[in-house]
Parts: sequence; C-alpha cells; structure tokens
Amino acid sequence: MIANRSAVLYRDLRSVPPTIVRGQGVYLFDADGRAYLDGSASASVVGIGHGRTEIWDALAAAGDRVTFVYNSTFTHPWQEQLATGIMGLAPRNMASVYFTSGGSEANESAWKLARQYFVETGRAQKYKAIARWRGYHGVTLAALSLSGRTDWRRLYSPMLLPVTHIASPDAYRCALCAGGACTSACADELERAILDEGPETVAMFIAEPVSGTSAPGVAPPREYFTRVREICDKYDVLFVADEVLCGYGRCGAPFAIADWGVEPDMITLGKAIASGYAPLAGLVVSEKISKGLAQGTGRFVHGLTYSGNPTSCFIGLKVLEIMQREGLFTRAAEIGSYLKTGLVRLAEHHHMIAQVRGRGLLYGLELASDRHTRTPFDASLNVSRRVVEGMRERGVVIAQGLAGSGDQIQISPPFTISEAEIDEVLLALDATISALEDGVHAPRPG
Repeated sequence: MIANRSAVLYRDLRSVPPTIVRGQGVYLFDADGRAYLDGSASASVVGIGHGRTEIWDALAAAGDRVTFVYNSTFTHPWQEQLATGIMGLAPRNMASVYFTSGGSEANESAWKLARQYFVETGRAQKYKAIARWRGYHGVTLAALSLSGRTDWRRLYSPMLLPVTHIASPDAYRCALCAGGACTSACADELERAILDEGPETVAMFIAEPVSGTSAPGVAPPREYFTRVREICDKYDVLFVADEVLCGYGRCGAPFAIADWGVEPDMITLGKAIASGYAPLAGLVVSEKISKGLAQGTGRFVHGLTYSGNPTSCFIGLKVLEIMQREGLFTRAAEIGSYLKTGLVRLAEHHHMIAQVRGRGLLYGLELASDRHTRTPFDASLNVSRRVVEGMRERGVVIAQGLAGSGDQIQISPPFTISEAEIDEVLLALDATISALEDGVHAPRPG
C-alpha cells in the first residue's frame, strides 16, 4: 500500500519515516519529542555533530558575499580557501581539487578524468575501469557500474557500463585464501584482470581503503595496497582511492589511505567534508594528472552546475576549521579504540557476533548462526534488519550492511561522540541481540 500522507517520493513507498525537527551533538529529535542517538552519523555523513549553530551564524554574517557563481565563469574565495586547506592535509603527490555535490559525482568525475588524462598523454586506447565486488561507489549509472553492490545493480543491469570486478580483500569471507593465512591473492587478481582486458585498454582501478555499508569495516592488510600500487605502476593504470565514506577523519586520519603508506593518483571525498550541513564532495587529483591536462588541451572536458558551489564551499571551510580546531581529524582513532573494546566484549558474550572489524569510527559486525563455521543465517530471518529495527526501538540508529552477503551491521557515529554515549550504543546493542538470539537459534557461548 502506498503511503498517502506525504507528497515526497520516499525510498519505501509503504511508510512515511519519522520527522526529525532538531539535532544536537550525537542526537536527533523527532516531531514527537523522541531522541535518537545517531550511531550511524546519518549515513556516515555527520562528523562534527548535529546543531553546530556557529556554521549558520558565520553564513549569516557573510551576507551577500556568499552568492552563487557558475564555476566555468568565476571562482570565489571559499572554493580557493577550502581547496588550499584540503591540499594541506592531502598526500604529497596531490595538486588540486575538483568539487562536486556528492560522492557519486566525484567517482564518476574520476573515471572521466582518467579517460581524458590518457587521451591527453597519447594513450587514447585506455578507458576501462576495474573495481571490486562488494565495493560501493555511488548510484548514478556510471558510479553504479563501478560498484560491486549486487543487490542495487540487479534492477539496472541492462543499463550499466561494462566494468570488470575482482574479489574484495575480506579475510573472513575470502574464497582465494580458503580461510588460511592471507596471501594477497586478491591483489594479484588485479594483475590478472588487467592482463585479461589488455593493459593498453585499462585506465583505472578504484577501491575503498576501508569499506562502507556493502562490507562495513573491511580493511585489507598493509601489503594489499602496496601490491596494488606496484601493479598499477607496472601497467600504467591510475589508482583511485574512494574515501567518500572512510576519509576525512572517519578512520582517524584526514586520508584513510595514509595507513597503507601509498599515494593514489586520485582520491574522492564526500560525506564528512561538509558534515551534512551542505551537499559537498570532491575529487583530489595528483600532480601527474594535473600536468598531463595542462600540457595538453589545458581543459577538463566536464562540468557540473553546482561544482564549487559557494555556499557549500563556505560551509565546508567552516567544517574544516572546526575539525582542525577540535582535533577531529584524529579523534576517531582515539575514541574508536573504546568502541572497538566494547564491541569485542559483546562478541565474547554473544555467539551470533561472528566478527568485529574496522578502524576509527567505522566498525562493522558480521552476524552468523555459527561463527566457527562462518555459516550465515538463513536470509528469510532478516537478522541484520531486525537488529537495526531493534536498536531504533531502543533509541539508537545504526546501519544495515549489504543484503545478500550475510548479515552485517555498521556503527559509524559522529566524531564528537563521548565514551558515555558509546556506552549507550553498546547497551542497546547488547539488549537487542539478547532479545533476538533465542528467536534465531544462535547458541550462546558455553
């Protein structure tokens, strides 16, 4: 039955979601006065917390100095200052930023730029992209083509662009290592895919350093991206690190890829870059690519009406200032250790928590009927959905992982969360799983 109480086309046409009227810190408040602890940071977007009125005060004080200009005709101080600020945090090989309104646009822009770079540098046969199964890069047709999120691809599969996908480095579910020690075979698969496609045709490889809701918290061993960088260099393939979710402080550093000690050719950013106070994302581009275009036509054949939107960049600059002033680029690493400790303790008491994984304030739990054999629950039980719903009934919002890949949940609160507030999340999770365990026949540890 279609809900008839709203003129909005919701994702779920059968119901109208609660109306949120206010946010403060890590809490959201609905029209009925109920509080929800935002344990998912509203799709992992909110870094600096809700209700930061200093952002709106600064925007009001700026008055008519922040006015819309079209990016192909003019620039403005906010775009220039924000780009400079991001460059101050970026890996040393990065040179410039192209701003977009969202992560899907940023990843699609990266693919187009990779193609143009090779045309400009005399290798016009290179246009193909390689990505990973269970990776997620957005919902526009090109970004969804890159994504390995099978449940979202299925409906639109006749419309998607051809993209080769390789295995994700998930040690818990790795078919290549067959449950043994990591062999980096999933990284070697990239080389096989490049050779199969023909190195002269492959332009880029895109991957999330730490996976989001398609495989919450999955992060490869250190040698994985070292090997990826070696392979990309060997075959002249650009490496794009998708940090739309895991970057900008979410994993405890401005750029998550820094933990692997490699430099990508491009990095996409989003979500926390404006903390939800405005639509904003970006594509960070290396000196090599910038020079390639500058020495060719000198133009990026691409354009978005709201690229570099002045209001969004102004807000992005204020978010950057807050994050630097309050140490929020690294706080997730500090407070995240407290979250991890609590989740590991819960796993010791609840047999259905098969794996705890992640870093910073991006953690995923894999839920299974038998964690020793890694046997997933029957899909008809809807275990992860029931955990998410049970948490919400207890006043805590978390996210559900990818359907069709076992049961997974994601916990990714704002960077400002306190230990006491993490305890609220853990208590709600403990109660939710305790209430669910007997019903799904998960044995308790002896």
